[in-house]
Amino acid sequence: MWRKRKKTSLLYKYIISYLLVFLVPFLIMSLVIYFNSVSNLRQEIEQSNINKLEQVENITNERMKELETIAARISYDPRLTPYMISHGYYGTEAINELTKYEANSSIVEELFVYYHEKDTIYSTNGSYSIDALLQNKYSFNDWDKQTLLRDLHTKTPFIKPIENVVINNEHHVNMIAYLFPVAPGSPNPYGTVMYFIEEDTIADLIKNISGELNGNVYILNESNEVITSVINDESIDKEQLAALSFNNYGVNTVELNGKDHSLVSVQSEMSGWKFITLMDTDEFFKRLDNTTILISAILIALLIIGFILAVLLGKNQYKPIQKLFEITKRDGDKATDSKGENELETIRKTITDVFEDQQILNNTMYLQRPFAREQFLIRLLKGDISDHEEIDSLIQSLNIQMWDDYYFVAIVYFEKGTFTEENIDDRENIFNLLSEISLGNAKVHGIDLFYNDSMALIISLDRTQEKPEQLRKEIVSQVQLYIRKKSLSNPTIGVGRLYDEKNRINRSYIEALATMEYKFINPEGSIIYIEELSSQSEQSLGYPEEDQMKLVQSLKQGDETVAAETLQSMFAALVEREPSIQVSKIICFDIINTIVKTVTEMGQGKHISDLNRIADFNSIEQLHQQLQTIVMDVCKEVDSKKESHNDKMRNDILDYIKASYKLYDLSLESVALKFQLSVSYLSRFFKEQTGTTFTQYVQDLRMNEVKRLLKETDQPIKDIVVEVGYKDVANFTRKFKNLVGVTPGQYRKLNK
Repeated sequence: MWRKRKKTSLLYKYIISYLLVFLVPFLIMSLVIYFNSVSNLRQEIEQSNINKLEQVENITNERMKELETIAARISYDPRLTPYMISHGYYGTEAINELTKYEANSSIVEELFVYYHEKDTIYSTNGSYSIDALLQNKYSFNDWDKQTLLRDLHTKTPFIKPIENVVINNEHHVNMIAYLFPVAPGSPNPYGTVMYFIEEDTIADLIKNISGELNGNVYILNESNEVITSVINDESIDKEQLAALSFNNYGVNTVELNGKDHSLVSVQSEMSGWKFITLMDTDEFFKRLDNTTILISAILIALLIIGFILAVLLGKNQYKPIQKLFEITKRDGDKATDSKGENELETIRKTITDVFEDQQILNNTMYLQRPFAREQFLIRLLKGDISDHEEIDSLIQSLNIQMWDDYYFVAIVYFEKGTFTEENIDDRENIFNLLSEISLGNAKVHGIDLFYNDSMALIISLDRTQEKPEQLRKEIVSQVQLYIRKKSLSNPTIGVGRLYDEKNRINRSYIEALATMEYKFINPEGSIIYIEELSSQSEQSLGYPEEDQMKLVQSLKQGDETVAAETLQSMFAALVEREPSIQVSKIICFDIINTIVKTVTEMGQGKHISDLNRIADFNSIEQLHQQLQTIVMDVCKEVDSKKESHNDKMRNDILDYIKASYKLYDLSLESVALKFQLSVSYLSRFFKEQTGTTFTQYVQDLRMNEVKRLLKETDQPIKDIVVEVGYKDVANFTRKFKNLVGVTPGQYRKLNK
């Protein structure tokens, strides 16, 4: 039984191969997609923050530009001249006009107008002296009267952040003061428009634009002073901010408090202000991290799906391999079950072995086809095969060309002395030529008989011929002429009757043998037909003489079937003629005499020891039964003796070969000459009796003797080779290695 084998790595190799096919492009595309996605998203996030800062910058610039425009309009407004604004009557109208200007800006908390050389400052709430403004209305920590007056005499616009401004002794706010000289662009301004903007207003503006930002937003002036800011991360103080460089536009990474922070900076070309976003990098790229996790999750899911598909595809691919492997192992464990071999290697070796075995079998069949052909034809002659389908199948498989219409047998008999030791090769050539020839509408197949001087021919004819009997005679004449041309000999040919069934070829064979009894009364080179003999019936007989000859030959050949049929035919002819009692007895005694004479000549007299009982018959039927019993017993004895004779001849031949196999000149021809057999018959007989060829048998004897001498003696290899019948040592060494697997020297070392 086949021992169940553990799965080899073949299945895993399939799975790994599919994984590699999937993973290599998957990893490459995943990396490309991942880094492209991350890079694009990172750029998108950075650009988004830059865009927000630019929006803050744009809005701030727009608001500052609005303030500049308001300042310019104030400077050119005739109702707001120093005279008009300080006039008792028109002053109120001027204050109202300031209120209108202040309402034009959404970020201005208070608007002031100051003219040089005056100690009065005007606002939407009225006019104040500098002292009254600083004492009653506003209180500044770091802005005294002298500093305020100096700033009010500025010739260029500037912004001044003011922290912790107290308004009306109640509110504490951070303000941004924007001072703008009037008239704008004049080298000698005569006044200043000052705007107060609450820092929270700018912060709200920033928040509205930046949205929910977890970092800090700063607006710095040209001196890197903080104008306003939105603080969400209080861990960053002003000292850390002041230490940073804001000269690089865009997104940069800085380290604060041991953590990376993303610094986004934009500078306004109009005002020179810097707009800064400072945020923890993790917070800055939080959306990037979320997207990264999402992409990673998708890629991992695809990886798992790919792994599952690879396993399924690997198993699916492995199934037919496994089935093939199980088929190859169905006959049991063999050498293909080697360690480390997978199923494909096992299948490959098995298929290779099958093809090699098939090739060997084909070669063997090719080599043995002549032998098998002869065996089949001999069995046809003996009548051993009676089934039509079996006969046709064997003819087809052996590629024997034979017509399916009429059949007869001819026996070619060469006179004794035609072939001697000197021209034995001529005999073989003739038999080889007659083994299979085609003559027009006839196919001829020759069989070398046991006798040295005869050969049987099975001849088949084409039914399309209108006169097959005439064609039969023409073909026999052509065969005789063919032999005369090829061998310069003039053989006698005996011919049996035509039959239309292959399983009756043996009848024609017995008839052809019967004709050879008359070769002694016919000149050399005659053609003797069985029907010509039957016309020469003796007057005293009530049956054809050919039946008598067929009975004799069937007894000598041990052919039970033909012998029984012939005996039946003889008694049937006797009954049909209805002769007188005296004639009937004479005919019966003649049949008895023929059988007794033939059996006695064959040395089978024991089967007819009671002649009185045979002769004292009461009826023709009783005699028929008694003689048939004798005929059957004699045929069986003859057939048995044939086998015994074959056994004796086989043993004699094998004994001779075993005694002579060390002779260099031992050959099939020399053995055939020794036993007075033809070479082809000896070759066929040897193969039939031993199951191997003559050459192979001798080679095995010699090889076994070489192995014995190599193991048991220290004789030189060359001497051993010559001793067993070889002369070419190099050729023998190659042959020994092909058969044994090692050289003679290596064999001696391994088996010493």
